[in-house]
Amino acid sequence: MPSAGVGLSGVLHLPAGVSRPVLFLHGFTGNKTESGRLYTDMARVLCSVGYAALRFDFRCHGDSPLPFEEFRISLAVEDARNAAGFLKNVPEVDGTRFGVVGLSMGGGVAVSLAAGREDVGALVLLSPALDWPELFQRARGFFRAEEGYVYWGPNRMRDVYAMETMNFSVMGLAEEIKAPTLIIHSVDDMVVPISQAKRFYEKLKVEKKFIEIEHGGHVFDDYNVRRRIEQEVLEWVKRHL
Repeated sequence: MPSAGVGLSGVLHLPAGVSRPVLFLHGFTGNKTESGRLYTDMARVLCSVGYAALRFDFRCHGDSPLPFEEFRISLAVEDARNAAGFLKNVPEVDGTRFGVVGLSMGGGVAVSLAAGREDVGALVLLSPALDWPELFQRARGFFRAEEGYVYWGPNRMRDVYAMETMNFSVMGLAEEIKAPTLIIHSVDDMVVPISQAKRFYEKLKVEKKFIEIEHGGHVFDDYNVRRRIEQEVLEWVKRHL
């Protein structure tokens, strides 16, 4: 899949016949499969009932080009827009409207993509990372800056790109969302506080639904929780797309 002159790695799920499409946007340091095959399983569920689904790796992630240290949030936003354009023009797809599912960072990118657009028919935000200044403030002890890079764990980013990402916030875009929006977030999410999703939810002016999971963590690490989320996403997509 092309984006800004490079080819992104992706998987396109196509059912028989012409179908409405759903775009999946993964999290920071994640990939098109996502933790525990969250996206693979969810895309297959949607495809089994007649929806096309595109999962892809942002630049600097997964199997897509560029090293991770070159990543900045604007690349993900650009890749998401290009992926939407690609998906809407697949011959087997009815591209008049499409759905968007975003996990963590992908949730914030999904909001950026969907803001102001009439062709997004359904928006699903899973543990969405919407206010990155708050997140980086909470995680300051896990990072160190050294010789032009920011390091944490096995990863590093160029400091200028890290600063761009640290300043990313879509909290002000809630009122620009035109698509019915489903938000699912765990109370025990230790990465992104559920309070971010609740603040964003209160600002939405569209049809909306908030599902609060008691025990699931950031990526819903529980078999039964996963199955519930798959069904909730499926019902939301069927209702609005």
